[in-house]
Amino acid sequence: MFGIVVNKKAERFYDEGEDIWPKRYAIWGRLVAGQPDQIAYIVFDASSLKLFMPSLFPPITAGSIPELAQKLALDPAVLDKTVSDFNAAVRPGTFNHNDLDDCRTEGLTPPKSHWARKIEEAPFYAYPVRPGITFTYLGVRVNEESRMFMTEGQVSGNMFAAGEIMAGNVLGRGYAAGIGMTIGCVSGRLAGRGAANNARN
Repeated sequence: MFGIVVNKKAERFYDEGEDIWPKRYAIWGRLVAGQPDQIAYIVFDASSLKLFMPSLFPPITAGSIPELAQKLALDPAVLDKTVSDFNAAVRPGTFNHNDLDDCRTEGLTPPKSHWARKIEEAPFYAYPVRPGITFTYLGVRVNEESRMFMTEGQVSGNMFAAGEIMAGNVLGRGYAAGIGMTIGCVSGRLAGRGAANNARN
């Protein structure tokens, strides 16, 4: 994450540089869901604009942090202090957006462990973000053949499940980008094979 993330109170609430995004993006959904009104704002400056993945929606833009706060309906003084405190805590390092670099903060809670650069180059930008449901899981229990267990505990003769709906034991508290496709391919092959065998019998 190349900026900072603040909640509706214009305060940071987690380490934006904890790890590379494919490992952390699912975690951020849970974090934002725990904030007031389940909304947060990614705040960054002109130096980071081109580092973000292309978005369908343009960022909210302003010439100053207080102006940006007004556009986000945040307290301008609080957001200005949050950014100022962050900037004061940034320590020099060698920025590398492709790896866990040594750009970090010091004496700031929460810290930013990597990619910490001062937010000082106008214009300033923000993206409002909310949690979303992209799939459901922990829905059904299956055996090693992807056959569903029924309410009474017996294995179904003709019902199979694949993908995240049966992968809670694989995903745990988060997952890396692409792991859902891997789970779907492996369990889908098992379920498909089982369903085909069942149809032939």
